[in-house]
Amino acid sequence: MAFLHYSGGFVVTDGILKHSVLTGMIEGQSTITPRGAKMKRQIAADLLLTALIDAFSILVIFLLMNFSSTGDILMIGKGQELPKAHMADVLERNPVIKVEDGKIFVEDKLVNANTITAELLELRKKYQELHPNTEFPGTATIQADRRVKYDFLNQIILGMNQAGYSDIKFAVVMK
Repeated sequence: MAFLHYSGGFVVTDGILKHSVLTGMIEGQSTITPRGAKMKRQIAADLLLTALIDAFSILVIFLLMNFSSTGDILMIGKGQELPKAHMADVLERNPVIKVEDGKIFVEDKLVNANTITAELLELRKKYQELHPNTEFPGTATIQADRRVKYDFLNQIILGMNQAGYSDIKFAVVMK
C-alpha cells in the first residue's frame, strides 16, 4: 500500500480507498496502526455504514411526517359511495355517525334509532370531562351512502339534535 504525504493528510494511491483523502480520526488510525488491507476495509465499511444510516434516517423521517399529518378520519366501506358536492370544507375530528347496510354506528359502536341519542349524550359527557372550561361545540359528521333514504337519515338527525349536536356535517366527495 503506498501513501502520498501532503500538508492536509495522506492520500491512498492504490487499494480500496484509491481516491480518498484520509483526515481526522481516520487519518490517525491508518498511520499509527496500519494493518494492511484489514484496516482499510474497516474504514471503508464505516464510511458506507454512515451513509446508509443517514439515508435510512431521512426515509424514516419522511414516512413519519407523511403519515402522521394525513390521518384518516373516515373509513369508507366497500361499495359505499359518498354524495358529491361542489363546495366542501376539510373534515375535522369530531364524532362520526356511520350508516352502513341499514345499520347505524356511532364511533364504530352499533346503535339503533332509539339508542343513538343516549350514545351521543355519553360522547358529549366525555368531551365535557376532558375539556371542562370549554363550551361544547355540538359538531358531528354523518357518513352515509348517497343512496340512503331521507327518512332514515332524518331519524339520525333528530336523535343528534336531542343530544345537543346542532352543527351536523355530511361526509362528501368533491366533484
